[in-house]
Amino acid sequence: MLPVCPELQALRLVASVPVTLRDPLRNRVPETLATAEVFQRLLDEAKTSIKIFSPYVDPAFTALAERARAPIQIVTTLRESRMKASPVLERFASSRPLAVRYLHESRMSAQMFQLHAKMILADGDRAYVGSANLTDTSLRYNFEIGLLVEDRAIVAALEKMFDYVFNFAARPAARV
Repeated sequence: MLPVCPELQALRLVASVPVTLRDPLRNRVPETLATAEVFQRLLDEAKTSIKIFSPYVDPAFTALAERARAPIQIVTTLRESRMKASPVLERFASSRPLAVRYLHESRMSAQMFQLHAKMILADGDRAYVGSANLTDTSLRYNFEIGLLVEDRAIVAALEKMFDYVFNFAARPAARV
């Protein structure tokens, strides 16, 4: 067993594991947390703010977020160039405190960049960073890994990055 550095004690392994790999991996790495459970806990327990980077969102997000008490800010992207907004997010925003921004840059019909980052930041003191999107596929079928971060300095840096992208780089649907 490797000694644990104090700095790493604020990091926990998180994974979505396909059914065929689930038991063998649980036996080998029992300390791994389930992605869907971590997402649900972050959203449920947040009291002041939830900040999310997720390029892909489907109705699985609505199921996770419907119990959230804190306001949610999300930066996402558009799957297709003809889309002007995410129907799932815009519909959810009509009934809940949800602010949606899109990070997608095109010039002369060429895509320059889009969001690929995945993160959920809760109350500025805990964050998930990893490969899972807020989709049923990422939460239940794909093999996805990430980290639950509780290190204050790392979380503060993630929040500064999110705030810059949300406030200055991403745009509301009306300006996409």
